[in-house]
Amino acid sequence: MKIAVHFNANHPTINTSFYGIPLLEKVFLSLLKYRNLNISTKIFIGDLLLLNLAYEYERTSSGTIGNFNKEKYFEVINGWIFTGNNIWRNFDYDRIEEVISSNVFAICFENIDFDLAEFLHMELKDYPPYLGAIEVDEVSELHWELYSQSLSPKYRIINDRINIFWDGINEGSKDNGWFDFLVKCGFIGVEFESLEGKYSIFDKYHNFKHARRVAEWKKRSNNFLAFVSDEVVTRLSDAAPDLGNKLWAAFKTFDVAETEEQYAQVTASCRRIIEYVADSLFPPTDEEHEGRKLKGPHYKNRLLAYADVERRSDTNIDVVIASTNLLSEQIDKLVGLVNKGVHTEVYREEARRCLIRTVLLLDDFISLKKDPFKINMHLLDL
Repeated sequence: MKIAVHFNANHPTINTSFYGIPLLEKVFLSLLKYRNLNISTKIFIGDLLLLNLAYEYERTSSGTIGNFNKEKYFEVINGWIFTGNNIWRNFDYDRIEEVISSNVFAICFENIDFDLAEFLHMELKDYPPYLGAIEVDEVSELHWELYSQSLSPKYRIINDRINIFWDGINEGSKDNGWFDFLVKCGFIGVEFESLEGKYSIFDKYHNFKHARRVAEWKKRSNNFLAFVSDEVVTRLSDAAPDLGNKLWAAFKTFDVAETEEQYAQVTASCRRIIEYVADSLFPPTDEEHEGRKLKGPHYKNRLLAYADVERRSDTNIDVVIASTNLLSEQIDKLVGLVNKGVHTEVYREEARRCLIRTVLLLDDFISLKKDPFKINMHLLDL
């Protein structure tokens, strides 16, 4: 999700003309404390221009005049906190007066997971200038104005490395002064990255309509993917009652994994899940199917035999075969990395793909079955 953390830039503990420096340092130091950090996000920074949105402008013979509308200002504050949608927020409402009367500095993460957002909030909550965090809801035009239109793209963070954005046109826009600061914060790699005109007047996708469509797609896709996961466990648990436990264990192992051996356990869990489902749907047999052995070790043959028996269409069969082969290749690839000394980040990405493809393969097998799966009573503890 996209979140922003907010600070009172006028707080007396900030003793520097550019208040962004100590606030960024605090956020980066907090972020890099997170164990097993796995993040890839752009960072946008700047003042939260709530006050600006409360002005009403009129043209006169002497030019355009802006008039501050106090009532509109409180409407802006309310619309900023309560967008009308169900969003995550961790805000100290007792400090709203500081928001109204002070300059608010915002640091916005374009993409961050819920656990890391919660961790960051807990790390910052006792920091005196900190005001709170909120999920950016770009279905709201007000939020888009405040965070996407008004804040400036400054960095891209990929785990413990960081890129500094520059416009890609003028070499003078590269600010080398940030290098030492970012290394001091704890980043192990600092580089420049060109924006190539993105977020500028040349970017035809930088507008509210496009942002709203993307935000709506994210919300719907989250629901859709959750539905797929629910469907897999709900339907297959009749035939494979221990599936929920096995999936939970695999994802739990992935969440805490930090070493190559732990990621290898994730992959092994993926293989065992598929073997377990194969045993449940098409138990081992000494018989053969179209020349393929169906004994215990040949779980892929048994899955394909099951797909053939339950054949609903050649398209379904082709999808299952392709998915099975893809997952098998993914597992073999990760196993093959164990002794190659590659960076742990590679293991994590490969293990994540194994988990995703395991769930999607199970969903493919659900697509083969028009009727409910037969309940396997002998697999239940009665």
